[in-house]
Amino acid sequence: MEIMMHKEQNVIKILLTVVVFCLSSNLYCQKKIIGRYSSLMAYQEHYNYFDFNENGIFEYHSGASLGDDEYGKGQYTIKNDSLILNYNLTELKYESYFKAKKYYNSKDSIKVNMKVYNFNIEPLDNIMVYSFPNYKSTESNKQGKTFLKFKKGSHKDKIKLHIEGAFWAKQVLYLDGDSNYNLEIFMNKSDIIGFGHPRAIKNQIIKYKIVEQTDDFIKLKKNSGIIKLVKQSE
Repeated sequence: MEIMMHKEQNVIKILLTVVVFCLSSNLYCQKKIIGRYSSLMAYQEHYNYFDFNENGIFEYHSGASLGDDEYGKGQYTIKNDSLILNYNLTELKYESYFKAKKYYNSKDSIKVNMKVYNFNIEPLDNIMVYSFPNYKSTESNKQGKTFLKFKKGSHKDKIKLHIEGAFWAKQVLYLDGDSNYNLEIFMNKSDIIGFGHPRAIKNQIIKYKIVEQTDDFIKLKKNSGIIKLVKQSE
């Protein structure tokens, strides 16, 4: 009888030790985080959130009404009192690009001819093209064609050409001020209106100390800053 009581006391001591350890570390022995957690209140113009799933994968998105400004994807682990985010699964997006042919003549002006396509080589209309510092603008037609004329400058003079459209990845070209151009411009889809792609976080590991964790929120510390991520309702 005494032996059984002694064993029961040992079991109780072990259980109490485990409970105290878990509570003191604020982890509740939890090795996974599941659901969406945000550092911002709901129904704001801006958003900032992490999606954690049961397979140890997370996605990060930050932006506003126009779409993501920043995003990332990777694997997360909880080790001791730390949350480790490894951005090793972020999918990168191809940038818009162009092909250029240029030629020279003795005229006092230069002409920039443009044909604008998507990545399937289909013509794009309503793509805005504008220049700096000359401040000229045009749009592509249904055949994807347009052009701009400029007063001829020197080779050192540069024309900054902005090319953009709604939900197309913006690109900026720098052209010589004394050259004529035939440009083929290829635009890739974008998640943001009138900008380039959102900033992709990749090949980066970020470690946070878990200060407190409940069913409703997680408090994380990085350097001297505290971040409170609140679990969002589904």
